[in-house]
Amino acid sequence: MAPSTRSSGKRKVDLYISASVGKTGRSHPSPSRAAEQDPSAAALRATDPVVATASVAAPGWYTGAYGGAMSEAYRAYMRDEWAHEKRGDVPLFEKLCLEGAQAGLSWATILSKREAYRRAFHQFDIEKCAGMSEADVEQLLQPSEGSTGGPGQIVRHRAKVASVPNNARSVLRLILAERKAAAEQGKGTDVPEHGYFDGFLWSFVAGVPQLNRWEDRKCIPTETEVSIAMSKALKARGFSFVGPKICYSLMQSCGLVIDHPVGTAEWQAAFARLSKPAHR
Repeated sequence: MAPSTRSSGKRKVDLYISASVGKTGRSHPSPSRAAEQDPSAAALRATDPVVATASVAAPGWYTGAYGGAMSEAYRAYMRDEWAHEKRGDVPLFEKLCLEGAQAGLSWATILSKREAYRRAFHQFDIEKCAGMSEADVEQLLQPSEGSTGGPGQIVRHRAKVASVPNNARSVLRLILAERKAAAEQGKGTDVPEHGYFDGFLWSFVAGVPQLNRWEDRKCIPTETEVSIAMSKALKARGFSFVGPKICYSLMQSCGLVIDHPVGTAEWQAAFARLSKPAHR
């Protein structure tokens, strides 16, 4: 497991901490409908002064924050994926690779190319990616015939492309180390429900989503003490393109932290999900 520093440090915001909210791939209701229908969200609006005074009328708080956020695909991603809990070794490995590919670019660019990345990297099958050779990487760097570099093509950046097989091999080493540690501690050889890599990443938030209370998007950080600790732990295990900002983007997008500004429809929907008895 990662060093104990992952859970240290004082937080400057209040956190709602909930237990697991479901497996990867579960469908989620519309944020506005979930927030309107769930009595816990309604009660919060009535009693919490920050939520009560927050502006919830204007949809898509992120449209003025991120390049390309006006597209329907981007809005759907922010509504139905971003900050929803993502579990499992493969889904988290995919997201780690895509966050690394985004470095220096907009998420809208990578989102438009996500299917191209999945085709290029074997649907992010970890063992297949780990088996990719330098020749395979070189092949991906070559433009396809008639290519215009649009959504059908990945970003041909050598270091970013090479980081995928490197990180896949790092995941396999991590899994082996975690399995060995579990056996030595008498925990048996059963694979955790969501996988060893999943358990490693989620352990930085004690295995539960953290719902933050940022008053507006300008308050949302780009890195935290926890993402710095995660970055150091991953780098120590041979991962690349895992700086603190990339790690925090991973934490945000995979629901380890929920950074929709407090009171927005998306925030209220998250609060409603985390308030259900089965998720506490």
